[in-house]
Amino acid sequence: MNAPAPTSTSYDLHFVLDGQRFYWRNPNVGVTLTDAGRSSCLAWQSEGRDESRLWTDIVSVVLSSATAGKAAINLCRIAFRDGRTITLTDAGADGLVDEDRTPRYRDFVRALHARLSAAPEGTIAFKAGFSEGRYKAVQVFFAIAALFFVGTPFVLLFIVRDWRVLGVLFAGAIFVWPLWKVVEHNRPRNYDPRHPPGELME
Repeated sequence: MNAPAPTSTSYDLHFVLDGQRFYWRNPNVGVTLTDAGRSSCLAWQSEGRDESRLWTDIVSVVLSSATAGKAAINLCRIAFRDGRTITLTDAGADGLVDEDRTPRYRDFVRALHARLSAAPEGTIAFKAGFSEGRYKAVQVFFAIAALFFVGTPFVLLFIVRDWRVLGVLFAGAIFVWPLWKVVEHNRPRNYDPRHPPGELME
C-alpha cells in the first residue's frame, strides 16, 4: 500500500527569526506546515534561503500578545533543538495590527497544535504569556499608567468639581484598557496543546 501523499498548508503570516526585534518593514512572510509522517515539518524562506525544521526538532511553543496602539498583536514563538527560533505574528509588515491576518494566524496556531499534541508528553513545552520577570515589570508599568491616566483625573474630579474632568477620565480609561488586557492575557502559565488559550488568538 502506498503511503498517503504529504499535505501542505501555507499561511500568509509575517515572522522574525532568532529574536529579531527592530525593523522598518518586515520582509519575512509566509510559512508552510507539511504533514508527512516522520518528515512533517515547518518551512519558510528568509533572505532568499529556504529553511525548514522537523516537528521533532521543536522543543517549545510560547503564545503571547503585545500592545500595538489601541489593539494587541498576537505572537507564537517556536524554539528548536539547535537554538534557533521563529516568531510568527498576525501583525502586518509594519508591525502594527492587521485584522485581516488574525483569522489566518488563528488557523495556523490551531493546525500547529493539532499536530504537536500527538508528541510524547514532556518533549515539547507549551507556555502562554510572558516570563515571570517581564510579567512583573509589565504589572508595575500598568499600575503606574493606571494611577496617572485614571487615578489622577478621578481625584481631580472631587477637587475641582468640574464635570469636564470626566472626559479626561474617560480618555485615560480608554488608553489603559488595552494594556490591562495584555496584562491579564499574558499571565505566565503552561497549557494543554489540545486547548491553546483562545484569548491569545483574538
